[in-house]
Amino acid sequence: MPVQVLSADQRQQRLRLRRFLLSVVMYLLAAIPQVASLYSGISPAWVLQTWALLSALALLMFYLAFRTEFNLRFRDPSLTHAQMLVAIAMVLFTQTYAGEARGAYLVVLSIILMFGSFKLHTRQLLGISLLTILCYGLTLPLIERVEGARFNLAAELVLWCSFSIYLPFIAVLGGYISALRRKLVVSNAKLQEVLQQVTELASHDELTGLYNRRYLLEMLSHEKNRTDRGGGSFCVCLLDIDHFKRVNDNLGHGVGDEVLKTFARVVESTLRSTDFFGRYGGEEFLLFLPQTSEAMAQYCVQRIQTSLAEASYAGVPADWRITTSVGMAQYSLPETVAELIRRADKALYQAKAEGRDRLVMAPAQLPV
Repeated sequence: MPVQVLSADQRQQRLRLRRFLLSVVMYLLAAIPQVASLYSGISPAWVLQTWALLSALALLMFYLAFRTEFNLRFRDPSLTHAQMLVAIAMVLFTQTYAGEARGAYLVVLSIILMFGSFKLHTRQLLGISLLTILCYGLTLPLIERVEGARFNLAAELVLWCSFSIYLPFIAVLGGYISALRRKLVVSNAKLQEVLQQVTELASHDELTGLYNRRYLLEMLSHEKNRTDRGGGSFCVCLLDIDHFKRVNDNLGHGVGDEVLKTFARVVESTLRSTDFFGRYGGEEFLLFLPQTSEAMAQYCVQRIQTSLAEASYAGVPADWRITTSVGMAQYSLPETVAELIRRADKALYQAKAEGRDRLVMAPAQLPV
């Protein structure tokens, strides 16, 4: 079964939906004290019924917004402000009819503010807390009308003052947690970047960006094991830039570095995605071609030499030709990777001895 890889936007959308489901759980928990209030005769049945209907409609609206990605049209795709304000309105509605149990409902407002710490800053949380305190204060006349003679103004003012003191403190605490979360996200992103750089340096040559010697030998070992188990063959080529010392001595090491980078880029552009090419050391490069016959490998080297002849190199005079000598060896069981490279290296020295800018095939390794 193929593994589905989610994009960053899809992962973010799933995270927003999971957070929304947390708010659904809070709505379900908030129903418990309301059922208890109804059972105890503190609040009338129509209050619970109205709250349940409005809550269901609000949750359905937010759920559809996330599922249809309508939320992505807003500056805050999490719809944090909207979800908090709807929840606060629902709490203020039910606490108006809660009587002596009003304090239990007001605790939920603190949880709503903590929910905002996922996305909002301290200033935003303080703004919502002050708005909540004001709206709660405005419900006091309505509470007096509902409770009539049972209304105790002194007790309600004590509750409102306590609420007005602690809610901004909770908002500041939530903002502090939010700031810590953002710092942690930034730190994790930097850590991932550093780990990626370390991984890149462990397997790639810093100058050319190609695979380095250690990684090439590791991949060669894997390819040998795969070939030993499943059959087939592969070819290894050692490429050496001809007269590279003359480039460094006459044009400088800066130009030499540019020649190495251009050489790497040109050769890499001629290869298949399944081929492995890297810097073996100095001006010497290693190429191995999985599941490739000698004839196919020779054709690949010809393409490389043609592309190199047509390439231009920064800082190198037009009458200078950058060529390469190539030694090639085809793997045969049961030789080791070191023995295979040694045969390719001997073929490379033979190519240099015969005048450079040529390919020499290593003699076949006779089975033991």
